[in-house]
Amino acid sequence: MRVSDKLISIIIYSVTLVVLLIILLYVQPITLINSILQFGFWGVLGLSISLISLYFVDMIIRTYRWKLLLLAQGVDLKVTKLFLPIVSALMINLFTIARAGEAVRMYSLKRNYNTKYSDTFSSIVIEQVLSIIGLLIVVTGTLFLLGNSLTSLNDSKIIQQLIILLFAFSFTGLVTLAVLIIFPGIGNTLIEFFPSFISERLQSVYNSFQNGLHDLRKKPNLLIIGIVTSASIWIIEGIMLYAIAFTVFPAHEGYLNVIDIPWVIAASCAGNITFIIPILPGAMGEYEAVVAIILYGAPNYPGSGAVSIALIDRFAKTIMLALLGSYASLKLGGMEIFRIKKKFSSDGSENGNNRVSNELKT
Repeated sequence: MRVSDKLISIIIYSVTLVVLLIILLYVQPITLINSILQFGFWGVLGLSISLISLYFVDMIIRTYRWKLLLLAQGVDLKVTKLFLPIVSALMINLFTIARAGEAVRMYSLKRNYNTKYSDTFSSIVIEQVLSIIGLLIVVTGTLFLLGNSLTSLNDSKIIQQLIILLFAFSFTGLVTLAVLIIFPGIGNTLIEFFPSFISERLQSVYNSFQNGLHDLRKKPNLLIIGIVTSASIWIIEGIMLYAIAFTVFPAHEGYLNVIDIPWVIAASCAGNITFIIPILPGAMGEYEAVVAIILYGAPNYPGSGAVSIALIDRFAKTIMLALLGSYASLKLGGMEIFRIKKKFSSDGSENGNNRVSNELKT
């Protein structure tokens, strides 16, 4: 790793630590701990079982989606063989820059099943696109429901206008992605308008997208299932956040009720966008801020507890991923996994991809 790369990494992780400290100071650790303790033993147990079950289903669906995308590339592997790479990658993405965990998936399939780097990378690029499509579908649906609920609740015009704006943004995003899927050549034309240092990287990723899409379009049923599974993942993530919110602010106390479900799912989806394109490792602070901002506008929601909800959600997922991901990484290759991850993250995602590719070829 060059000195400049080390300096950038130190700065990014330092900023991440500062952001985390600011969030904790804002929430106040004692308040957060009291929020958890007020659940009581059975409340904590019930919430833990619910979150573990939902997150396990979440990871199974992610693995099944990846299996379908690899199948479109001509690679037929069982879900059981893909589960550990998925879990390991999710854990590493939570603590590293530039989604370095994706290199683990490429390395694992090459090492254990001699899968072509290009096939695995194409499936990962397509997966990210389907994730965005599924997320936009869920966001568009929840915003539509929110618009209807606001009419009956006589909420402020500012919130209504914000929802209309977000709805238009989500719908436009869906239409744009649909056009690129149907007419992928348009993307090549759009990339030419970017500066050369950006267009070269975009073109490399977009070529992988086109290659994966070419194979996927031959099997449209896999494309449809991929979109449905992607939407399902974000709905499950939203339900997990709602389970936490409902436990912290029970309906019998006059807070959350059925009307708030779309708000919480929309908050979860918006927050998860930061994980797809993170600025800081694991989107630290980004996720919590976005979730809190959207939950703050919920009609029956006590806005002061919004950040606490996001932090408890982060804490629960981090613990589960740390345990499962550590086991998965050890099973897949131990320190070799982290050596590959370092090659990926040291030069950023693009150069890292090339270095991992060369490593796998040897």
